[in-house]
Amino acid sequence: MNGGTVSDVKRELPFVSIVGMTILLLIIVWFVKGGSFRLYASLFFGLYFLTHSSWISIILVSVVQNILLLPMRILYERYHDDIKIFEDEVKNSKISEQQLLISNKVRQGSGAVIFYVINFVLVIIAFFSAGRVFLLEFYKTPIDISYLYSFIHFPEYPLKGVIFYFPLVDITRTIAVDWYWIFYVWGALFVVMALAKLLWRMVKPLLSKNEKLLGVRINYNRFLVLTGSVVGTIIIVSTIFLRNIPMGAQIVWWSADLAEQNTAFNIVTAVCTALATIYSGWQHNKIETQEARAKNISEDVIEKVNWIHMRGTVKNAIMLGLFAVWITRLMPSSHDLSVLAFEACYVLSPVTFDLLIPRKKKKEEAVEEVV
Repeated sequence: MNGGTVSDVKRELPFVSIVGMTILLLIIVWFVKGGSFRLYASLFFGLYFLTHSSWISIILVSVVQNILLLPMRILYERYHDDIKIFEDEVKNSKISEQQLLISNKVRQGSGAVIFYVINFVLVIIAFFSAGRVFLLEFYKTPIDISYLYSFIHFPEYPLKGVIFYFPLVDITRTIAVDWYWIFYVWGALFVVMALAKLLWRMVKPLLSKNEKLLGVRINYNRFLVLTGSVVGTIIIVSTIFLRNIPMGAQIVWWSADLAEQNTAFNIVTAVCTALATIYSGWQHNKIETQEARAKNISEDVIEKVNWIHMRGTVKNAIMLGLFAVWITRLMPSSHDLSVLAFEACYVLSPVTFDLLIPRKKKKEEAVEEVV
């Protein structure tokens, strides 16, 4: 019989891991039992009691959600460096090894990774629950009172503010450019761009050591990234525009019944979703570029990576936009308004909610902001 103790054989989980996993388990149980759905339903009707308007309450739900999640975003900023290292480790590991990597980090008591997992689950639950609430038809049919907290005032039916008005541009007259000139101009541009790229490849080695021309190189590479990643989209959009050049337009107010599906609102949601995706990709590239330059990575490598990322971003934006058109046609307009409100909060976050989050000054001072 060896003289080893139980503590030598059994490795106990660190206290932070036990607390973190307990919190995560409680969150999952709360979600499965319908707690998150009840929270969002009560939040909506609580706001409705104050505003007496359905569409205003839907928008305010997204605002309140961002406020409630601010503590998590502040903690995320605190753990930013450790989370970044962890994300790089996950990215560089095989898919079959990622689960083991996360498990080992939790067993080691990594506070950053435990927080990362809890935050990820919370965000998924929040958006899923908000979307699920607005899929219900409770604008004309009374909602089950069991979905609401006891202190939430049960509303009088039918609900007010169910019709949402939004402005759209109505094109009254168009003209079309002849197909001959469209093909002629596009062909000429392709030839010019090909010759310019060929010429640049020939003179680039001769100018690589000239620091005065470094700015020209960077701007040229940046131009290639922006155009090369969206060239297909540019051709399609510009062709449609040239065949339908607006010559007369007027602003009209469209209305959408939040309890019903609305095709025009679906299209607006899809376009905004695609634009929000491109904006998100651009912001991600901006941060990645700052960090890469801080590590003295060459501009050529940075621009090549940016080109790959932007190309993928545009493809994702198109796919998400098309998916949004299809899926929202199966849902009431309240879901469209909810999605638009969340996207608006995300885009406006740098000048609103982000101002309340303390940042690490050393990174902002060490890295030059990308224009």
